[in-house]
Amino acid sequence: MFDHHGLIGYSYILTHPGTPTVFYDHFYDGDDSVHEQIVKLMEIRRSGEIHSRSSVRILEAKDNLYSAVIGDKICIKIGDGSWSPSDREWTLATSGQRYAIWQKQQ
Repeated sequence: MFDHHGLIGYSYILTHPGTPTVFYDHFYDGDDSVHEQIVKLMEIRRSGEIHSRSSVRILEAKDNLYSAVIGDKICIKIGDGSWSPSDREWTLATSGQRYAIWQKQQ
C-alpha cells in the first residue's frame, strides 16, 4: 500500500541531485492523486533545472524538520516542524502531508 510516506520520499529524491527513479506501480497503478503529485514533482525538478550535480544548501536539519535550497530555484521542507522560506520571492509549488516545496519566482 502506497501512502504519504512514499510521497515524502519522492518529494526528496525528485528535488535533490542524482538520477531519480519512479517505480512503475507507483506512477501507473496507484490512485490518480498519487500519479498527479508525482507528475507535479517531476515538473518541479525539470523547471528547477535540478540535475545530478545541483548544489544543496541545508538550512535546517532536526528530528522533526529538514529544509534545504536546491540549486537556486527550489526550496523544500520535510517534517512536522514549522518552517517556510522567509523571502517573498518564493512561491509554494506543491505540498502534501509533511512536505512542502517552493519555487523561486523569475
